[in-house]
Amino acid sequence: MSLNVCRSITPLLKNLVNSQHNCFIHTSLFRNSCSRSFYLCNSNKLDVRLYSTDTKNQLKHVYYGVLTPQIKAVKIFSLSSSVVGVIAQPFLYNGIVQSGSASVIAATYAFVGFFTVVTPLLLHFITRKYVTHLEYKEATDSYVASTINFLCMRKQTEFAVNEVVVPDIPGMFTTLLAKGRPLFMDPQFFDDPHHYARIMGLDKPMDFKLYQQPQKE
Repeated sequence: MSLNVCRSITPLLKNLVNSQHNCFIHTSLFRNSCSRSFYLCNSNKLDVRLYSTDTKNQLKHVYYGVLTPQIKAVKIFSLSSSVVGVIAQPFLYNGIVQSGSASVIAATYAFVGFFTVVTPLLLHFITRKYVTHLEYKEATDSYVASTINFLCMRKQTEFAVNEVVVPDIPGMFTTLLAKGRPLFMDPQFFDDPHHYARIMGLDKPMDFKLYQQPQKE
């Protein structure tokens, strides 16, 4: 039962509130969604506060990629043009065959094939690592990273801090490896820098890798 349902019963509970001054009523209703409700009243004023104790099971938003709308728009346009190109190929084939020129046929199919197949694959290769949303799950102390798949749908990857590997030499569009999957995140768009420090391991003792040579006898 959602919080809206709990709010809908507020008028009914008002009728149960005593009209005396400085009264305090505590009720326990709908334990699954609204575990506790406190009602404070003072003569003509009624203060209602509803809250849920299931906050640990909720996801806290900690990061948003600002290029998410642009990436979605480009991918949708690319996929739409690919669908149009596939549908138009039979009509193009009939018109090209009538010309009888092999060079024209090869050039046309190369042009159509590039925008039909190569462009969506290239865009997906570049944008598949870009994290659009990052949420923190307090119950399991883990993070849920959302990316965009080939069909422009949301794909989620849940990982813990100990499952993150920060490469010494990051690859192209790669900030870290979560469960072996490369992800890209911009540190300046984190709502709380503490989460970025935890994910990247900046809160741990720094290892300068100053290996000492073995002592000679």
